Amino acid sequence: MLRPLLIGLVATLLAVAGFGPGALDMLALDAPVQQARSESSTQTSPLSWPQPPAQGTPALPGTTDHPLPPATTGAPQVPALLPANARSGIQGAWLRPDRRPAAEVLTPLKEAGYTDIFVESFYHGMTIYPSKVAPQRPEFSGTDKLNEYREAAASLGLRLHAWIEVLYWAPPVRYRSDSGLLALHPEWETRDASGADSTWGKLGMGFVDPSIYGVRQTVYALSRELAQNYSRLGLHLDYLRYPAGGEYGYHPAAARAFSQLTGRLPSRLDPRWYAYRQDLLTQVANGMSKAYREAGGEGLVTAAVNPNYPFYKVETLQIWPRWTGVDVFVPMAYSQSTTYLHVLSRYVRARSPRPVWMGLLVGEGYPSLQTQVAALKREGYSNFVVFGLR
Repeated sequence: MLRPLLIGLVATLLAVAGFGPGALDMLALDAPVQQARSESSTQTSPLSWPQPPAQGTPALPGTTDHPLPPATTGAPQVPALLPANARSGIQGAWLRPDRRPAAEVLTPLKEAGYTDIFVESFYHGMTIYPSKVAPQRPEFSGTDKLNEYREAAASLGLRLHAWIEVLYWAPPVRYRSDSGLLALHPEWETRDASGADSTWGKLGMGFVDPSIYGVRQTVYALSRELAQNYSRLGLHLDYLRYPAGGEYGYHPAAARAFSQLTGRLPSRLDPRWYAYRQDLLTQVANGMSKAYREAGGEGLVTAAVNPNYPFYKVETLQIWPRWTGVDVFVPMAYSQSTTYLHVLSRYVRARSPRPVWMGLLVGEGYPSLQTQVAALKREGYSNFVVFGLR
């Protein structure tokens, strides 16, 4: 009981000091990355619907790893209905589409009181819609699943967000197909200090390295494509980080650029090396938002993030309060302890510069959705996004 409380209090006190200087604010990168600096300058655009009010001050979901096999359906059966007193705010759900009609999937969510749906639109390096940027998932070949969800959501009065797994381009090897973007660009995969690809790490998940110009241009192109073809859908950024379970970002391109900037080799003892990688993630977040807005995107830009940076999964290197192009943060407050949820909610409120919709995990070993919502409502939160509905 005391352990999560103590961990949260210590993390909160330590984090007051911040974590690392903004290296890219002081240093210039190689030519492609210098060009990307202009990509990350943000531009405010009017939204097509009002931004929900901040609850205190916001912060959003920490991205824990939740790799699902491709066969896993994202269509919820919604056994955990939202408690009546939770229905006054934003109630969202993350889901992975399957071959069932979108209306069949979304109708029970609408009836259960959900308002916002985050539909996985780019995952494992493939899209659910015909794309000029990435291969389409084979199970949706010949169809536009995202448009089907857009039409169904509009008819039901649900707000839809295109959920993009930004740097996570391939599932663990046992689920791996050879048709995703990482299979087309294996040289883009991030590496650890020993030179091993992320695929061979603790979790076996294939992440690409944000230091690579082609990676950044690909995710910016995805953002533009979504804005041009589905302008009123929100853009939801997830897996905008380095892999958990190790220390990554040691791709030769990153090491070379860092050495050119500093005259040093990357070292886990060098705070500038941490700051360099943190700022790469910030650059990508702001660049995606800018690309989306400039291409006509009218929806909210939201991001699933680690809730208590920088001490929760330090290796992910997310300093998300610097992501100025994001409208709403969704901290993934995945906890088996309601005591820790209370601590975390206060931490998030103190750190977030934007509104927050709390990300909650339901399932075996976790408190019921009703229990988690009640705990956070006592802290003043009324907006939630749920992962794990089955």
